[in-house]
Amino acid sequence: MGEQALGDALYRDVFEAAADPIFLHDAETGEILDANPVAADLVGADRAAVVGAEIGAFSPSEYTSEEAARLVESALENGEESVSWTLDDGSGRTRSVDVLLKRATLDDEEYVLAFVTDVTEHRAVQERYRTERDMLDRLLDISPVGIVIHGSAGTILKTNEQAEEILGVDRGEIVGATANPDEISILTMDGDPLDTSKVPFQSVAETGDPVDGRELTIERPDGERVVVSVSASPLFGEDGDLKRVVVSIADITERRERERERKQRNEQLRTLISNLPVVVFTLDTDGIFRHSAGKGLNALGLEPGELEGKSVFDVYAHEPDIVDSVERALDGEEVRAIQAVDDLTFETWYRPVRDDDGELELVVGVGRDVSELASRENRMGDLARATQELPHARTEREAASVVVDIADAIIGYPVTLYWSYDAEDDWLEPLVASDRALELVEAAETAEIPNIDADMDEMKQFKRGDLAVVENYDDLANPVAPEADFGTVVLVPIGDHGLLSVGALEAEPFEEFDRNLTEILARSAVDTLDRIERERELEASKRELERSNESLQQFAYVASHDLQEPLRMVSSYVSLLEAEYGEHFDEEAEEYMDFAVDGATRMQEMIDALLQYSRVHTQGEALVEVDSAAVVADTLRSLEFLIEDHGATVEVGELPPVRADRSQLGQVFQNLVKNAVQHGGSEPTVTVDGTREDDRVRFEVADDGEGIPDSQHERIFEIFKQNSDRDDSTGIGLAMCKRIAHRHDGEIWVESTPGEGATFHVTMPAVDEENAANDVSRVSTTDGANK
Repeated sequence: MGEQALGDALYRDVFEAAADPIFLHDAETGEILDANPVAADLVGADRAAVVGAEIGAFSPSEYTSEEAARLVESALENGEESVSWTLDDGSGRTRSVDVLLKRATLDDEEYVLAFVTDVTEHRAVQERYRTERDMLDRLLDISPVGIVIHGSAGTILKTNEQAEEILGVDRGEIVGATANPDEISILTMDGDPLDTSKVPFQSVAETGDPVDGRELTIERPDGERVVVSVSASPLFGEDGDLKRVVVSIADITERRERERERKQRNEQLRTLISNLPVVVFTLDTDGIFRHSAGKGLNALGLEPGELEGKSVFDVYAHEPDIVDSVERALDGEEVRAIQAVDDLTFETWYRPVRDDDGELELVVGVGRDVSELASRENRMGDLARATQELPHARTEREAASVVVDIADAIIGYPVTLYWSYDAEDDWLEPLVASDRALELVEAAETAEIPNIDADMDEMKQFKRGDLAVVENYDDLANPVAPEADFGTVVLVPIGDHGLLSVGALEAEPFEEFDRNLTEILARSAVDTLDRIERERELEASKRELERSNESLQQFAYVASHDLQEPLRMVSSYVSLLEAEYGEHFDEEAEEYMDFAVDGATRMQEMIDALLQYSRVHTQGEALVEVDSAAVVADTLRSLEFLIEDHGATVEVGELPPVRADRSQLGQVFQNLVKNAVQHGGSEPTVTVDGTREDDRVRFEVADDGEGIPDSQHERIFEIFKQNSDRDDSTGIGLAMCKRIAHRHDGEIWVESTPGEGATFHVTMPAVDEENAANDVSRVSTTDGANK
C-alpha cells in the first residue's frame, strides 16, 4: 500500500479484492478495525464479528492481548513484524498461518495491516518431511551396514554409526569431507592395487551407473586394516542431474578371514590329497570321472585331473573287476575290493554319496597301491612254503642248500653262501654257495672257496651272534674275499652252527622287512640244525643202544647156554654124590648137600629170569588190541594153587581193553597179583581194577599187607634189589614189570602207607573208544574159586 494514503474507494477496492486475508488493526490498541472477506473466511466468522476483536482473538491462546499489543507496537516501530500463528477456522480445526504485521498510514492515520498467508498444507508437508527424515536417520543408525551419502560434488552429507565404526572415524569428522577423507587410507580394491577411478563414488559420479559389491582394503586411523564391501547407487533429480550418491559399506574382514582360512584349508587338503600315496576320485552317476588326484596316480602313469571327463567303463574296460565294482557302487552298494591294474595291485573303496532326497549324487573312490604289500605277503608266503622243506632236511648240507635257495628267492640278493662252523679248528668252511657267488669268487665249486679264519671280519660278526648289514663290502678291513666285487652284504649268524652271507652286486639299502624275513629264516634254520644235531646224537645213542642190546643178547646167549652147563654139571654130581655116598652122610652133611642143591636151583631160576628180562624188547610180540579182563582171568587160573594156599580173595573190577603184547601184559598181572598175595596179611584181599585216562589205561593192583616204606618205592623196581625175604624170589619180577611198561610207553609206580597195604599202578596204551568193547567183566576169586 505504501505510506501514501489512498482514497477510500481505491482502498476499499484493493482491500476487498485481495486474494490473501488482510486484517486492519488500530495502531494504538491492536483492535481489528476491518477484515476482508478472505480473512473472515479464514477464521470462520462473519465479517461483522471480526471487526472489533482484539488481535489474536481467533488464535488458540497463542498470544495474550498484551503480547498482541506488543506485536502491533513493534510493527509500528520497525515498519513490520513477522509472526507464525495458529488460527481456529471456526469448525474446530486449526490452521497454520504466517502473519506479516506492516505499518500503514491511511488518511494521515497510523494503522497496522496484518497480511496472512495460509501455510497449513505447507507445514503439513514440512512435518511429513521432518518425520521421514527422522525415520531415515533412525534407519540409518540401526542399519547393519554403513551408509555414506555424498553430494554430487563428492562431499559427504550424511553417515551413520555403523559407517563410523567400520571406518574408525567420528561422524563429525567425516560429514563435510570429500569422498576420500584423509583419515581413511584406501589400500587395495578387489585384492588389486588401487585404481582411484574405480573407487565406487568416483565410478558412479563419472558413469552414473551403480556399483555393486566392490571390495576395498582400508587402513583406519588407528592403523587397523579392514576389508569392506562397497556398493554405490546414484540419485537423480527431476532434471536428470546427479543429486546424491548413496554408498553402503559392510565390514567383511571376518568373512574374508574365514574364507581365507577355508581356502587355506582347502588348499592344504588339496595339497594333502595330491601328496597322499593314494588315488582319490569321484564318478558321476554315468561313471564319468569328475575328479582325480593323489600321488598314487604316478604309479599308473597318470597326471592329476587327466582322467576327468572320461568314462571309467572306457578307461578300464579291460579290467572286469573294476567295472564290476563301479557298477555295484552306482547301484548304491559300498564296495571294498583288491584289484589288479596292469602289473599293480590296488585296494580300492567305492562309497556312494546321496543328496537330501536320497538319490545317488556321485561315487567317491579311494585307491591305495598295495603292490609292495602284496609283494611282501607273497614273499612271506614263499618263505612259509619254503621253510616247510627244512624239516625234511636230514643233514647240515641239505639244510644249508634249502636256506641258500630261500634267501636267494625272498631277499633277491644273488650272492648267497652258507659257512659251517668247525669248533675244533675255529674256522668257518664253505658248505653251499649260489651260482652267482661262485662266479664272483671265481670258484668252480664250493670247496674251492677259502675258509673264514678267526681273524677275519666275517668270523668276528659270527661270534657276535647278531645280524649285521655291511653297506659296502669294500668297507671291511679283513674280508674273506677282498677281490670280490660285492655291494651290500648281510651277515646272518645261524646260532652256533654257521654263518649265512647274503650279498647284492651293488650297494643298496637293506629294508627292515628284508631284515625281518632274514631273521625268520635264520631262526628256522637254527631250529632245523638243532633238530639235525639232536637226531645225529640220537642216532649215535641208538647205535650205542644197539651195540648194548647186541652185547645183552650175547650175554643172554651165554646165560642160557654157557652158564647153565656148569650148573647142570654141579647139580648132576651133587645128585650122584648123594646117591652113592648119601648113606655115609651125617645130619650136618645132609644139610650141606641140601644147601648146594638149593643154591644151584636158585641160580638156574635167576638165570632164566634174567634171560626173560633181556628178551622183553627183542622177542616181544606186536602190540594189538587185548581184552584185559580175559588176560587177568587167565592169570588167576595159573595162580589158583598160590591163592588157595594163602586163603586169598582177588576182586577184579572194570578192565578196559588196551593195545599191548598179550603175553607180556599177562606177565605184568602175574607178577603184581603174585606179589600182592604173597605180601598180604592173613587171608589177604587183592583188588585189580582199571581206569581209562585220555589215551592211556591205568591198572591198579592193591593188597592189604604191611605196606612198603617210602625209601623202597624206587628201589623195588631195580633188578635183583627186590625187597623180599622169600626163598623163592628171584628179585627180578618188579624190574620185569617196569621193563614191560616202558616197552609199551607206559609207567609203573607204587603208592603205600606202612601198615595199610600197597597199590601198584601201571599204564598201557588205550584202544580207540569206538573200537572198545562195551561189555564189562568182573571176576572175583576166593580160595581159588571164581566168584
